[in-house]
Amino acid sequence: MHHPLGTEIEATAKWLEEHAAPGAATVLRRVARQRDQARAQLSAYRRTTANRYRLAWHSARQRAREANATAERLAQVANGMQELLGEDVRRLMALNEEHTRTNAMLRTDMARLQVLAERAGWVPDSEARRMWRWREGWWELAYRKKNSKDGYHDSGWYLWGPAESYFGEWVAQLKVPAMTEADRLITKHLAAVAEAKR
Repeated sequence: MHHPLGTEIEATAKWLEEHAAPGAATVLRRVARQRDQARAQLSAYRRTTANRYRLAWHSARQRAREANATAERLAQVANGMQELLGEDVRRLMALNEEHTRTNAMLRTDMARLQVLAERAGWVPDSEARRMWRWREGWWELAYRKKNSKDGYHDSGWYLWGPAESYFGEWVAQLKVPAMTEADRLITKHLAAVAEAKR
């Protein structure tokens, strides 16, 4: 009887099973099977490398034929769908135009809101001693008492801005000078960002 794993391996696996080691027998058979598969793949690779250019040219032509056939089928399906769904497509296009107009109006309204928010200046928050301002992003000006553990080394007004701007920058001790200094720092930061974009 011919076994693909080989007679020595199979005999050893049977002996292991008889001596209460079925797991080792299974591992031995698996390793032998993997070795045989690797040998088969290697020999198949050696056979195909000799004909690789001829096979590559043949497979490229075959792939091109299949791609052309697929493109023709898709074109036929698209034509059929266009005929079947012509009215639905026209309705969807009209709906898409309406959505485009609505989005444009929303963008315009958002720009107006931003301009109005910027003109409003510092707006008080519902929380005491905190104000907000819009200038190409939201800026916060808040009063903090001295607390070295939290990073507030002095009592006064601190400025926070959008990403890559001021984060907890001490501005001034009193409210009015803090608002003036914060406006100056924001203007300086926005000018630097505009310069970097050029």
